[in-house]
Amino acid sequence: MANHPAYDPTDPRYFDITDLRAEVERVFGLCADCRMCVKYCGSFPKLFDAIDDYCVEGKYADVNTKNLKKADVDKVVDLCFQCKLCYIKCPYTPGDHDWAIDFPRLMTRAKAQGVRKNGVALVDKLLGNPDLVGKVGTLTAPLANWGNENPLNRQLMESAIGIHKDKKLPPFASQTFAAQFAKNKQQPVGEPAARVAFFSTCYVNYNQPEIGNDTLEVMARNNVDVALAYESCCGMPLLHNGDMDGAIAAARRNVDYLLGFVDDGRTVIATNPTCSQMLRVEYPRLLGTDAAKKVAAATMDPMEFLAKLAAAGKLNRDFKTGAGAISYHIPCHLRAQNVGYKTRDVLALLPDTKIKVVEECSGHDGTWAMKKENFAMSMKYGGRAFKEMAEGDPKVTCSDCPLAAIQIDQANGKRPLNPMQIMAMSYRGEAIV
Repeated sequence: MANHPAYDPTDPRYFDITDLRAEVERVFGLCADCRMCVKYCGSFPKLFDAIDDYCVEGKYADVNTKNLKKADVDKVVDLCFQCKLCYIKCPYTPGDHDWAIDFPRLMTRAKAQGVRKNGVALVDKLLGNPDLVGKVGTLTAPLANWGNENPLNRQLMESAIGIHKDKKLPPFASQTFAAQFAKNKQQPVGEPAARVAFFSTCYVNYNQPEIGNDTLEVMARNNVDVALAYESCCGMPLLHNGDMDGAIAAARRNVDYLLGFVDDGRTVIATNPTCSQMLRVEYPRLLGTDAAKKVAAATMDPMEFLAKLAAAGKLNRDFKTGAGAISYHIPCHLRAQNVGYKTRDVLALLPDTKIKVVEECSGHDGTWAMKKENFAMSMKYGGRAFKEMAEGDPKVTCSDCPLAAIQIDQANGKRPLNPMQIMAMSYRGEAIV
């Protein structure tokens, strides 16, 4: 879908302060008349409270958004963590309605103008470069992991960098997934069922390569030829924190890199739904190029890819163990891609397996929950997800998003499995716990 001019970073008006203010007043006024999204995050309650302060005798029709203070607008922007749920539920989005509201992208635009004016904050510079952090972390994994668990060091990190001292952080692997790829990849037998380029993501590469290795095993069980196609982070932390120049550079770098795999006839699969959202949805908007659109059209979530194999009668159904009752958290950024419930559908093929889908936001949302000013709110906004995931004390919990899994683990004391881990365990005949 083409960009709406108000949200198009390639449009000359994108960084025009006056034009942004006019769009803020327009959208805020329309949202105040609707108020359907009040439960999703802190942005909407703050917005509605600020607007109500200027209502005449409480009559919403008389609200004048021109009176909104810049400080109120800035707070609304800061409270948005880009879960996309308001966009998913909004009936007035571009292409669906003349009002053409895209609240998350309006917030991104406002953040981008703030960064263009004030520069990138220190914590965002650090969190915006997960490849640098990951390389250092894996080279010094024992020390880095000790530091992430040490209360005194975490207090220093909070004071110096701005990462909350109590936020559970992912441990670093002692060897990257890229370093393990060659020995764990299996060549297909004869003509492969499909050919994929595996954008393993920075998280899998540096923090949890076992998800990547299980993905390789699942693909091998289905005679899928896999090429490693990870070179650098998708740029999501840059985009969400308003570093538009950095996000565009990351998009251009990855499109240039991935285009060769796509031209070679491979489907790009990306482990983290936020990363597949970037490749599939954000890159064409950030760049507006045919190359970006081509890469986007070839990108899929891994479980979506397996569902496609199943629909074509090509999925290996030699599952040996079931999972019983699974509480499955479907990530917001997977819902935003509008691909349906593919993880649920594929896991349901396992023997003796029933899946309960939890559609609430975990509150992690990229790097937002890591910051000292946001962590407590992130746990509050993830409360409904935590509660539903724990109901019935399920033996197995699951989420496609490894960061959401960390957030759920923080609240409930149990780390949800990635669906690829569940699939690999079933193929191997292991107990799924």
